[in-house]
Amino acid sequence: MEFEKFLREKMRALGAETYQRYLSSELAYHWREFVDKDISNKMKPVKLEHGILFVAIESSAYKDQLKFLEEEIIDAINEKFGEKIVSDICPASPLQIAEMPPDKYSRFAVEKPKLTPEDMILSQEEIQHCREHAQKISNEKLRGTILQTLLSQAKVQKFRLASGWHKCLKCDVLCPPEEMFCEVCKIKEREAMVNALFKIFYDEPWLKAWDAQKILLEEMPHMKSECSLSAVESARSTLIQKVASKVRYGDEESADVLKLVALSKRLPPNKLTPAIIRRTLIDLQFNLSEQPKLQRYFQKAKKQA
Repeated sequence: MEFEKFLREKMRALGAETYQRYLSSELAYHWREFVDKDISNKMKPVKLEHGILFVAIESSAYKDQLKFLEEEIIDAINEKFGEKIVSDICPASPLQIAEMPPDKYSRFAVEKPKLTPEDMILSQEEIQHCREHAQKISNEKLRGTILQTLLSQAKVQKFRLASGWHKCLKCDVLCPPEEMFCEVCKIKEREAMVNALFKIFYDEPWLKAWDAQKILLEEMPHMKSECSLSAVESARSTLIQKVASKVRYGDEESADVLKLVALSKRLPPNKLTPAIIRRTLIDLQFNLSEQPKLQRYFQKAKKQA
């Protein structure tokens, strides 16, 4: 026990990233100590990051079971390590599962498919399907062009399926093995993530970036690869500009001003003083080309300071 504690301290000294990888490997090694044998065969730890343990689950039927066992597992882990290393458990995303070592947890590992010549050749049924669609075109010359296009698309799709491509989690478009969403849905998910961050910061503008990140990942765990701390801070900056556009000349007491200052200074309402509010309004730098009154207010306040 003393050796394990000594080893953890040495790993911690090597940096946060190294320490997180070490803890992740330790959790995988001791997993059967925290859950029953039957459960351990259905759920596997994938990665520990910022106190969140991401778990690969064999089927959706076990997701509800995880919710019932979550607190018990967290307590067992933290007791084992003698510190609070896990605060929450979330299902792992397909991308996280795909990143698991192939010789580890083979039940969940994504193997690279072996392609054969047959994977590139269309069956008679597939060819007939393309012909039926092309027959809807009345112009004979155009019908032949459309048929060749449909056959080419069918070959590409068949090759991609044989190469491990899968349907987007939001639509039927095929995606590369390492992606969860198609390009269109990826953009929509990023927009949804930013809007979710807007709401988080609007409700609690004093939150630190990592706290907002944790809340976001609880709602959208599949966006872990997109929700970096820099992305969180970018969302805060954009929201600051949105709120600032509502501020009017001479306003130092409205809800918009208080929200603006709280967002900028990361302070709760009970810590906002008139001096802090005035100083923050002076210091904030925005594109005010469409807000001449507010721009003049800033200039006048700077001269008086």
